[in-house]
Amino acid sequence: MKRRHSPKRGGRLSKTLFALSLVFLGFGLVSLAWGVWPAPTDAVQFTIPAGVLPGVPSGMTYASLAEYVLNVSWPVWIRAGEAGTITLHLTEVEGAEGEAVERPAQVVLAEPVIPGVALAPEGRAQANLAAGQALTLTWEAAGEVPGEYGGKLYVSFGFYDDALGELVPVPVAVVDLAFQVRSLYGLEARLVLWVGLAGIALWGALFIAGRVAGR
Repeated sequence: MKRRHSPKRGGRLSKTLFALSLVFLGFGLVSLAWGVWPAPTDAVQFTIPAGVLPGVPSGMTYASLAEYVLNVSWPVWIRAGEAGTITLHLTEVEGAEGEAVERPAQVVLAEPVIPGVALAPEGRAQANLAAGQALTLTWEAAGEVPGEYGGKLYVSFGFYDDALGELVPVPVAVVDLAFQVRSLYGLEARLVLWVGLAGIALWGALFIAGRVAGR
């Protein structure tokens, strides 16, 4: 003779499975949201006036060839296992309408230094900024170990010294950089996404099992 489960017992099992499915649903949604939610950015802006630069060596007349606006942005936080982007954007302030601009290119030197964080590309970047053009430089900061990190972005203009036979950097801006590397459940971002997908899958399985048990 076939043994039948009591409706009361099946109802309790069904409710338990539904409750568990909701727990895994919330777990999965939180994990997926954390893994894809865009991180906010911080930014600063400087104006570099035209003319002799304040930081020139004594007796030198190295000058900014135009008035520039310098914008630097970076992520407020980075997920462990991912990289955030540090961006430098330098633009020339437009002169009077119809003004002819003919001058050499401005040599721009920039280097971020953040102890404990791997940066790509490494070292000091050098670029030429021609009249009327804009310059954008980017670095990828890898978030490996959770914690708080700070550093600086050094921006200089370069001037070739014939006597020394080398490029002389003159500082024009120093930007303080600060951000956090975060993890969820102590896992890297990619693993958190897999955990989130597993939570959604378990929610579906338990939900179906609860429907079957409640019949």
